[in-house]
Amino acid sequence: MINITPPIVVKGLYSIRSRLQGQARKPAPSDYSALANPLEVPVQVEAYLLCRDKYLKTSDIVLDVGFGLGFGLQIMAAKVKNLIGVEVDQRAVERARRIFEGHPRVKKVMLYDGKHLRFRDKTFDAVTCVEIIEHVEDYKGLLLEMARVSRRLVFISTPNRRPENTLPDGSPKNYWHLREFTKDDLDTILNQITGIRYEQNFLDLSQDGQWRWHDTVSPDTRSLVPVLFVSDSGGWRS
Repeated sequence: MINITPPIVVKGLYSIRSRLQGQARKPAPSDYSALANPLEVPVQVEAYLLCRDKYLKTSDIVLDVGFGLGFGLQIMAAKVKNLIGVEVDQRAVERARRIFEGHPRVKKVMLYDGKHLRFRDKTFDAVTCVEIIEHVEDYKGLLLEMARVSRRLVFISTPNRRPENTLPDGSPKNYWHLREFTKDDLDTILNQITGIRYEQNFLDLSQDGQWRWHDTVSPDTRSLVPVLFVSDSGGWRS
């Protein structure tokens, strides 16, 4: 799960500010910034390590969608020689430009609108998107865009919807998540996309505090990690 300030604290801070300013404003999920709590998130680090070690080739050209603090780019750059990152958060882009200036493998970091990846079809060998689709309103559109610009695969991770992280109305306790998925949810969604096949990975946090990867979901599963193998640009089945 993304390590963020608890929602009750966020709402309390906005309540205090609204009294000072004479107006109330509840933060929208789109207000979230990785820079608000700039820490590497273990579940995200594990996802990037799996992607690098199991799925990426040294010759790949890779696009990282929603790079946040940029540690995923750094992890993949230990193997891959050509990486580009896109991010909707202007401050995160400016920070990444400072960090990666002159980097021999991270070629470019760019701002994008969260909807359209401004690249030609099949520009990249692989596209990564770690802990992002739960934040995106049009996540189906994003899935198609990533499949469109990929030649070989799209690597995705997203939190597993767990009872302790879900409110009684079914919405996530994490204020910044628009939704969370179960394995069956993702199977239903991914089976609607033409031009791909996919496999699921599951990241578990065991009782001894160790992260482990499995090919079946379990009560310890924290993250769902489908990998889409692209044969065509795809579309939604009618």
